[in-house]
Amino acid sequence: MANTNKYFGARVRRTEDPALLRGQGCYVDDIHLEGMLEASFVRSPHAHARVKAINTQAALALPGVRAVLTYRDLPAPAQKRLPLLVPNPAIIHPKTQYCLAKDEVCFVGEALAAVVADNRYIAEDAAALVEVDYETLPAMSHCRNTLAPGAAGVHSDLKDNLAAHTHIVVGKPEEAFKRADLVVRDTYWQHRGCAHPMETRGVVAEYRAVTGELTTWCSGQSPFLEKKCLVDLLDWNPELLRVIHPDVGGGFGPKTMFYVEQAVLALLAVKLKRPVKWIEDRREHFLTTTQERDQRW
Repeated sequence: MANTNKYFGARVRRTEDPALLRGQGCYVDDIHLEGMLEASFVRSPHAHARVKAINTQAALALPGVRAVLTYRDLPAPAQKRLPLLVPNPAIIHPKTQYCLAKDEVCFVGEALAAVVADNRYIAEDAAALVEVDYETLPAMSHCRNTLAPGAAGVHSDLKDNLAAHTHIVVGKPEEAFKRADLVVRDTYWQHRGCAHPMETRGVVAEYRAVTGELTTWCSGQSPFLEKKCLVDLLDWNPELLRVIHPDVGGGFGPKTMFYVEQAVLALLAVKLKRPVKWIEDRREHFLTTTQERDQRW
């Protein structure tokens, strides 16, 4: 029998609305699992610095703290940089982050350590006890002079700050300019911008040692991308990894990306064999979630 239903131009009833309108949606922070721990991150206060040493003893001594993870504690597969999400021949320096900063921090808010405790309050207190010895380095705060000779490098091991270069021409612009009655030449700047959804980022990870299954819940927009990255960084069997994106309280683009916290929470769940949750606070969102870069034309 032929399908007589017509959907183009029809008013299709949305299936997700009733639960959301009744306040019955399920977001990452609504997920509560038995024995769940909570995580907090130690973040750099410097835009650019060399990390000389990290002392976690005081944090580990605080009652209720279950673990403190730094780059040196990561398993070998997770010690490489994050995968480049959108490879392109125009990219000259394909730099991505480490799951936790290795020897250098390159922006304010970069994560150096993860603290796991019985609750978020203890985790935050313990994170404040982690001592980091920094050697501050010259930094750049905008794009105006980043390509000037002698400009401070965003990454100390690169000779300049040119990440990518491409030249795009559509049609015959020079002929159009010659025929124009008026040509205006100027330099235009666009400031940086942030997306601010009501729900910030968040991750819950659970590992079941008996079956070897790892499950993550994330406030995101790209579950298949997240799974691909986790399989790569954890060297995990994809058939034993389940990625769930529940209801999302706004995304606006930044939640399509893969972030270090998604990998670190999964690693912590495997290490401790207990569920672990992290919810981004608003300050972290300003510092660490992908932004729209300032631009110059």
